[in-house]
Amino acid sequence: MSLRMDRVNSELRKRIMEIIQKEVDDPDIDLLSITKVDTTKDLQESKVYFSVLDENKYEKVQKSLNLMKGFIRGVLGKNIRLKKTPHLIFIKDDSMKYSVDIYKKIEDVKNNDQRDRGTTIENSG
Repeated sequence: MSLRMDRVNSELRKRIMEIIQKEVDDPDIDLLSITKVDTTKDLQESKVYFSVLDENKYEKVQKSLNLMKGFIRGVLGKNIRLKKTPHLIFIKDDSMKYSVDIYKKIEDVKNNDQRDRGTTIENSG
């Protein structure tokens, strides 16, 4: 990806997050994070990846974001200087959950290994 598109994606991510925090009053969208934006070269659409702290709220949050995407796009169009304001597609990002799950599995393996070593040492003595 080009440096220009990286900057566009970064600015869109920042602005979308600001709009959601400052101009949207929806209790379903608390503790939301825009993790990544991926915009097509022709600026037609942006995939906006988001995560929420409470996994049980993903569907509600996605529904709310989809209902507000016209409003968010309109505010973006007024506040960002681009040839076109891309259509927004909100996509659930489970990379954080995946990372936490991997970390927990590694910790479980470590703990089981330590327990197994402790049992072996006690039995051999």
